[in-house]
Amino acid sequence: MSSNSRPKEETLEKLEEFYHGLQQYCRFLARNQWDGDDLAQESFFRAVQRYPESDISPALLKKIAYHYWIDTLRKKKDECTGMPFELLSAEKQLSPDELMNTVQKLMELTPKQAVIFLLKEAFSYRSKEIAEVLGTTEMAVKATLHRARKRLDKGDSFTIEDTWTEESDHELLSQLMYQSVQEEDPKVLIDRLTEIFSKTPGTPLNMYSIAA
Repeated sequence: MSSNSRPKEETLEKLEEFYHGLQQYCRFLARNQWDGDDLAQESFFRAVQRYPESDISPALLKKIAYHYWIDTLRKKKDECTGMPFELLSAEKQLSPDELMNTVQKLMELTPKQAVIFLLKEAFSYRSKEIAEVLGTTEMAVKATLHRARKRLDKGDSFTIEDTWTEESDHELLSQLMYQSVQEEDPKVLIDRLTEIFSKTPGTPLNMYSIAA
């Protein structure tokens, strides 16, 4: 084997490893294997077309996939999500201060409203998908979104004492929401929801079926 062929093989092995990771991420975004695999293929093809192999990384591939998926959802959407927060738009690059301010504004809602609103507006989840994640009904999700938007439009807010959550849980939820949007990965938040809500007696994750 020539010395020149070895680096090429190593590059191909690395890209193959990146692709497998991208495929898992895309299946999560698309919520099914078939759409996820199509998304992974298209995103990987775009990366190879636009960037030199040395610049391709898991983070870059996830970013390309995320934005492509958001564009796809917007083209297919048959309902208007409304965007009270322009800063949550996927096309806008947020500074750390802008992102923190946006998250803190969401934290003026109840925890339930904040989580549902973020999944809907920042990650373009459909109401049915949010209901599946949270173990509730689509109707309950839509009702909570309506209350959240109404509260934001009015400028009303809750204090920590007004909600069931403790201050430490409030801070953790804020951090997870920030990280989730910053990394463009809803799984960061979703994977920790049970941990947050299980700390408060009588408030299992399916509490989302209860009115806000």
